[in-house]
Amino acid sequence: MLPLLIFDIIILLYSSYQDIKYKSVDDIIIYILLIFNVFYFLYLIIQNIYPENLIFSYLILLFFALLYLFRLLAIGDLFIFFSIFFLLSFFSPYKMLLFLFYLVLFGFIFHNIEAIKIYKENRKKYYISILNIILISISIYFINLFFLYFNIYYLLISLIFVYIPYFLFRYISKDLEEKLTFMRSVNELVEGDWIEDGIEVNNIKEEDKEILIKYFDIYENENKYILKFKSNNKLINSIIILFIVILPLIFYFLNEIFFYYSMPFIIIFYHIFQNKLFIGRFGLSKEEINILKKLGEYNDIKVKVKEGAPFIPPIFLSLILLLI
Repeated sequence: MLPLLIFDIIILLYSSYQDIKYKSVDDIIIYILLIFNVFYFLYLIIQNIYPENLIFSYLILLFFALLYLFRLLAIGDLFIFFSIFFLLSFFSPYKMLLFLFYLVLFGFIFHNIEAIKIYKENRKKYYISILNIILISISIYFINLFFLYFNIYYLLISLIFVYIPYFLFRYISKDLEEKLTFMRSVNELVEGDWIEDGIEVNNIKEEDKEILIKYFDIYENENKYILKFKSNNKLINSIIILFIVILPLIFYFLNEIFFYYSMPFIIIFYHIFQNKLFIGRFGLSKEEINILKKLGEYNDIKVKVKEGAPFIPPIFLSLILLLI
């Protein structure tokens, strides 16, 4: 486990830096993380070393996949977790629950950090965001005391310090979501971006239309064209993503050995077909970005891009706290 742990922490540290600074992570980093984790895991099971808690880390992975399907998690964050869930399988179920708890709290902290950046001129919401970070930090302290001493009062205090910032955050959350939606040109788009439907273009060349209809439904509105993601693609891709991620659970009940061997191959499958499955409303693929850039050569296209708070730093910090 130690080589895997050291490697993953180093990669997550660098990925966190990229996520904070650029709001994206280089594909090569994700691929390196995937390759090392998958081959390390395959090496273990070939040696008949089976992480006994893999089923619990798989259930966390299943939970993350559902978050992605409901557009509560970006594709880059999901693919990072596709890799590190192998590492989590070496921790106890109790540690995994603690990891999830840390992850939620740190995720909440980073959302409030984004709010601090945005509300520099709005002092009321600015100070609410600072207060939320302080309260959540206190909550993390008390939850650690609870797991250290198993005193229920520490848990109750921790939950109080969670609920107060939760209700405070609801006061700014809708406005924050609007302020985290930006108008961008197609040349500024990156893989995995969430964009709003209804892209307006003035002109579409016939040779571009043949490629465009693979990903978009095209509607004419007066002298303009409106591009919308294919609804059939969304439904079919959702079913495939969900079916594939549930397969290991079926294997687990049929034969546990199949379950262990299926996990790395399913993760590899997702990466191979990334640009076929994880597209459109689930996050732009390279092909979709390329065709939009081609349209942008003779159209002035602006799209609404929804940004979120960095999620890889919370994963990294949650993992670090598990080791303390």
